[in-house]
Amino acid sequence: MEKRIFAAIGISVALLWLWAVIAPRLFPELARPKPVSPPAKSVAARPSPTSSANPSPEVAAAPAPPTAPVAASSRIETEVRTDEYIARFSNRGAQLVSFKLTRYLDKSNQPVELVKARPASRTDFPFAIESSNAALNSRINQALYDVNVDGDNAGHVRSIEYRYAADAVSVTKTFKFGQPYLFDVSMAISPALRYRTIIGPGLRTLAPEEHDNRIIITGNGVLQRDGSFSAINREKGDRLRIFDHVDFIGIEDNYFLSVLRPQKADGAVLRRVDFKTSKDDREELYAGVNAAPDGTLVANVFFGPKETKLLDRYGLASALQFGMFGIIARFLLEVLVWINQATKNYGWAIIVLTILIKIVLYPLQHKSIVSMKKMQKLQPKMDAIKNRYKKARTDADQRQKMNVEMMKLYQQEGINPMSGCFPIVLQLPILWGFYGLLSRAIELRGAPFIGWIHDLSDKDPYYVTPILMTITMFIQTWITPQTGDASQRRVFLIMPLVFGFIFKDMPSGLVLYWLVQNVLTIVQQMIMNKWWKDHPAELQAAT
Repeated sequence: MEKRIFAAIGISVALLWLWAVIAPRLFPELARPKPVSPPAKSVAARPSPTSSANPSPEVAAAPAPPTAPVAASSRIETEVRTDEYIARFSNRGAQLVSFKLTRYLDKSNQPVELVKARPASRTDFPFAIESSNAALNSRINQALYDVNVDGDNAGHVRSIEYRYAADAVSVTKTFKFGQPYLFDVSMAISPALRYRTIIGPGLRTLAPEEHDNRIIITGNGVLQRDGSFSAINREKGDRLRIFDHVDFIGIEDNYFLSVLRPQKADGAVLRRVDFKTSKDDREELYAGVNAAPDGTLVANVFFGPKETKLLDRYGLASALQFGMFGIIARFLLEVLVWINQATKNYGWAIIVLTILIKIVLYPLQHKSIVSMKKMQKLQPKMDAIKNRYKKARTDADQRQKMNVEMMKLYQQEGINPMSGCFPIVLQLPILWGFYGLLSRAIELRGAPFIGWIHDLSDKDPYYVTPILMTITMFIQTWITPQTGDASQRRVFLIMPLVFGFIFKDMPSGLVLYWLVQNVLTIVQQMIMNKWWKDHPAELQAAT
C-alpha cells in the first residue's frame, strides 16, 4: 500500500514538472502577464495619509534594450479620481489628456479643465516627448503603450506604468499619485538620447467672455531658480529660453498653475509657438524639463489652484504674485478669510474690512479734515497774497517770494498744506492691494455677494456699483471743504467720472470696497461739517 502511495506521488511530481516545461510552448498566451486595468475600467485615486509635502520619487532606471515589441492593440484611457480632481491619461503617447478640478467651476458650471483643448490630430498633450529626431518624436507620441495600473484593495490608483518598445527603442513612463494636486512622473528611454517632456501649451481653454477681459491673464510662464522667482510674458522675449537648472518651471494664469519640479533632470526650457484651434489663435508657451544624460527623467508635477496654504505647503508660494503691494494683499486676504468665517459671504466680509480700515485711518482723516477746514477759513488771506503777486506770476523770483509768504502764513496758523493728501496716499497701497487680492486670490474667485453680483472677482455685469461709486464720489467732492481757485474745484468734480470709467471693468469686490469707503467718508464729512458749524471754537483748539 505504501509503495503505491509513493509511486503515485512520484508520478504526480513528474507530470507537474513535464507540464511546467511544455505548457509555455504549447500555450504561449498563458505565460504572458495580463494588465491590471482593462480598457473599459476606470479606477480612482485617493491621497495617502503618510505622504510628505515634498516627495522624492524613485529615480527611474533606463529600460533594458527591447528583445520583443511592447505595445497595446487599442487606445485605453485610465481615469484617476480623487476628492480634488479627475485626471485622464491616454496610452496614446502615454500623455495626460484631461485634468479637471472638481472643487472649481467655470462660467458654465463645469469643473475647470487645466489641459488646453486642441485638435485630435495633435500629439503634444502634457508629458509628450520632444527630441531632435522628429520621426522618433512622432512615433513615440502616437504609439499605443502597454498599460499597467497599480491600485489598492479599494480600487484607488497608486500608479500607472506605460511601456512601449519597437525598432530598438524602449520607452517607459510612470505616474505615481498620493497628494492633492501633486503627483510624480518618471521617464526612461533606451538607448539613451537627449529629450525633454513638456506641459502646455498654455493653461486652460479660455471662455469667450475671458478673451477680452483685462483681469484674466493666462498662459504666462513661471520659473524659480535658486529661490529667485520670475514670470515670463507669453508674448515677449525669445521664442526659446534655455535654463541650465530650475527649482520649478511651468505655466500660470490668475488662479491656476501647472509646474514641473525636477528631481533628476538636466535643465529646462520655455518655448513659444503659434497655437491655432477653431476657437483660439494666439501664441502660447510650453514648459519643458530635459532628461538626464542617461536617458532618465524624474519630476514632481503640480496641476491645481493657487490656494495660499496649498502653495505654501508645496514650496510654490512664490508663484502667487499679488503685485507691487503683495504684502498688503496677503494680509488683507488673511483678514478677509477670517471675517468670512462669521459672515459666510465675502461681499459682507469686504464691507466689514472696509469699516475696520476706516476706523484705523480715522485719526489721520480727522486731522486732514481739520486742516482743510482751517485752510478754508484762511482762504481770504491766501487770496490776498495771491492778488499781490498776480501781475508777477511769470517772474520766478516773485513767485518764490509768494510761496515763502504763503508758507509763513501756514506756519503762523499751524497748518500743514499736505495733510489733506495723506489719507489718499495711504489709501492707494490698500487699493492696489485689494486689486491684486481680488484679481488673483482664488479664495474669492466665484464668490457671490447679493442679487446680480455672482462673482466678486469679476466686473459688475450691470455696472450698478460703478455708477453708485461715481455718484458717491461726486457727493464726497461736493461736501468736502474746498481750497484753491474755481478751476481746481472743476478738476476735482471731473475726477469721479474718470474713476467711474476706470472702475467699470474692475472686479466688483474692488468697486464695492471703494463704494463703501466713499459712503463712510460722506458720513464722516457730514458729521464734521455739522460739528464745525455748531462749534467754531473747536477750530482754534485743533492745531
